[in-house]
Amino acid sequence: MKLLKLGKKQIVIVVIVVLVVFALLTANRADDGAGEQEAGSLDNGAVVACDDFAAGSARARTDATRLALADKVTASAAKSDNEAVRTRAMELGRSADEGNAAWRTASTALTQACEDAGWTAP
Repeated sequence: MKLLKLGKKQIVIVVIVVLVVFALLTANRADDGAGEQEAGSLDNGAVVACDDFAAGSARARTDATRLALADKVTASAAKSDNEAVRTRAMELGRSADEGNAAWRTASTALTQACEDAGWTAP
């Protein structure tokens, strides 16, 4: 019985093909339902947190007003089963006194989590 003889070029091609197939299979498993799990549902706690933030964000220009708004939003989000909204609300609280850039980043992330769950601004 003869063994299959492969040159360097053929071995490299086989290895690349195997790696590509493995990467595609792994990526498909990781993507199954990932968007739904991250967005979560828009339950009452999430709606109130998102509404509270939308209503107060324009006035939140100082550290004190940002902290007060973040406390209110976090309290509402804590009543939600939506993990993304709860997490983003906590991040908002941590960024309240870290400057404008951190606040804007956290605000954008919370708004996105709300919209991903199906919330629309009032």
